[in-house]
Amino acid sequence: MTDEAKFSANPSEPSRFFQRVDWASFGVTALLVLAVYWFTLAPDITLEYSGVYSTDAMYPGPSIPPGHPLWAIYGWLFIKLIPFSNIAWRLGVASAVAGALMCGLIALLVSRVGMLAAENISSFKNLLPNEEKSLRLVCGCVAGLGFGFDGCFWCRTVIADTWPLSLFLFALTICLLTRWFFLPQRVRYLYASALVLGLTLSESQALIPAAFGLPFLLAVGSRKLGREIFFSISIFLWSVLLLKDQLLQLGWSVNSSDQWILIGAASIATLTWGIQSFQTRRFFSEWKTTAVCTVLFFAGLSMYFLLPIFSMTNPPVNWGYPRTVEGFFHTVSRGQFESMGSTDNFPRLMMQLGIYGKIAANEFGVAYLIAAAIPLFLLHKIPLLTRKWLVGMLVAWIFVSLLMLVGLNPGPDKDIVESIKPFFAASHLMLAMLAGCGLMLVGAFFARPATSESRT
Repeated sequence: MTDEAKFSANPSEPSRFFQRVDWASFGVTALLVLAVYWFTLAPDITLEYSGVYSTDAMYPGPSIPPGHPLWAIYGWLFIKLIPFSNIAWRLGVASAVAGALMCGLIALLVSRVGMLAAENISSFKNLLPNEEKSLRLVCGCVAGLGFGFDGCFWCRTVIADTWPLSLFLFALTICLLTRWFFLPQRVRYLYASALVLGLTLSESQALIPAAFGLPFLLAVGSRKLGREIFFSISIFLWSVLLLKDQLLQLGWSVNSSDQWILIGAASIATLTWGIQSFQTRRFFSEWKTTAVCTVLFFAGLSMYFLLPIFSMTNPPVNWGYPRTVEGFFHTVSRGQFESMGSTDNFPRLMMQLGIYGKIAANEFGVAYLIAAAIPLFLLHKIPLLTRKWLVGMLVAWIFVSLLMLVGLNPGPDKDIVESIKPFFAASHLMLAMLAGCGLMLVGAFFARPATSESRT
């Protein structure tokens, strides 16, 4: 009996989802990545916002909009726990640790989900236990290391920067959501993923596309729950559009290009809700679970309310002065920065997709992109539940990548592309997971059949 069948057949007593070899993949990958990051750490303050982030963490205060409240706490802890070297180097260690743990989570997921994807392949079944564990360990490590040394990400993990912490929270959200996906009776993991997603957005608004993309993975796992979640998303997005004048009074403006993005996202959410309502022939059957997820999501977002508290201590960095109502909304809405003009025509979008492809090929690697495409050609060989996860992850990647690209609206200028390149690491993270599963499938097809020994 496969693990998937066992999970569904014994809902009252499910076995552990992540096994020892999966945690070994996590540990080995995290340690290897951390070792490289450690030896490539910047020795002191670097350019851009390194000095601001260092001061913000040393004297916890509102940082560059939208404030980064979790970074202030996380960085402060590392400053206090590491008793030597300068502040910027200690915070570089904080970034490196967050990045290494995130790479470990990629390896953890690949080791387990990749095995579930390959278990129906006959040559994989012939592997001896130690050979199977070795394959899982290698594929998990290769996927985690591949992302860890991605050019879009590595440069941010060796300096004082908030991005590694944001991506770690994003990876943790995917990990918790996957844990629920394969064992839906353990609903606490779904609740935890909603909370961590809220924390992710309270730390970085650049990952807002994830809040729209990940529900597609959830909907593939449970149509009924997905129906309620997309209903909630559509209500929220349409409400933002209807109340945009009131939001403007609070300092939160919605320009014309952003308005079209909201209309498109709201329409997709409404359409998805309608399709799933038609398929399930029911409505509000999962309202309790949806309500708990919504409350926990906003509980994570409530970390923004730490900003007024930080501001009241009058720290050296007090960006936006959020101790006042006007200053709070000005900071959270990124009012001190010019509003981004989103992509507004199809030819420009095609040009930007070409830019994304070049960045992915140069920084993430052509070999990894090919590996990420392998599961799409072998879906018929993959068990149903794992196939759903892969399809859900693919759909989530499409929306996260597309919305990120449209929101950033990069032009052909090389300097602009270099400045926004790190933000594409969020979609590369999902590609790394798909690539690891692809490598697992390749390893399963070319596995050496057992000859004299039999599997135990």
